Amino acid sequence: MDQELTGKFIAQLRKEKNLTQKELADKLGISDKTVSKWETGNGMPDVSLLQPLCEELSVNLNELLSGERLSEESYNGKAEENMMNLAKDVQEGRENKKKAGVIGLICGILVFLLFIEFAIISAGGIGGIYGFIDFPTLIILIGILLGIELIAGRIKRIFKSLGAAIKNTDLLGEEMRKEHLQDLSFAIKAAVIASLFTALIGFINLLYNIIDPAAIGPCFAVMSISFFYGLGIVAFLFALRERLKK
Repeated sequence: MDQELTGKFIAQLRKEKNLTQKELADKLGISDKTVSKWETGNGMPDVSLLQPLCEELSVNLNELLSGERLSEESYNGKAEENMMNLAKDVQEGRENKKKAGVIGLICGILVFLLFIEFAIISAGGIGGIYGFIDFPTLIILIGILLGIELIAGRIKRIFKSLGAAIKNTDLLGEEMRKEHLQDLSFAIKAAVIASLFTALIGFINLLYNIIDPAAIGPCFAVMSISFFYGLGIVAFLFALRERLKK
């Protein structure tokens, strides 16, 4: 299956219908950027969008996947060829996602190890590494984050969205993908709010201990590390959200 050929065919049919990319996207409930990716050969429509797309462009599925109008003589042969190519593309896509996941995991571990090494060197040895770790602050931040998700009624949805972003399946429907993207966007905002609340707790603690010079430094440290943890969570969620996008 030739993505570039199919993309040019979609663009041709869209123009024959006197539709802009935005108008076609609105009819399908997707973004115009997605349509642009199809037409430039940088992506293929989701399985769930193939039939609606065919209806909007007045073309059958076999012709859409072939990237051309078919005569009656060539129709059956092309249908079998397209089904074989589609199955092959899905299988290759799954294998590529697995490879990308393994590579991403390895890179993540390497970055984490480099951070630990940097922290150890900066702290002056293994004994000072604990200055970079404050479990109570981290627990409070995550607790506030989950609390916001719970109050908003999204606690189950966010875990499903995290799983979907990690798997990033090609067979995920456009509507479901949009819901997961919305959940991750909300989680990013919730993480920012949670880090601000955690820092506010540290600030209140600072005011409470303002008369004790020895307590000012630790209080400032709690405030600073709250933003550090929050930034880390936001970066993680942002990366997953971008991974889920097409």
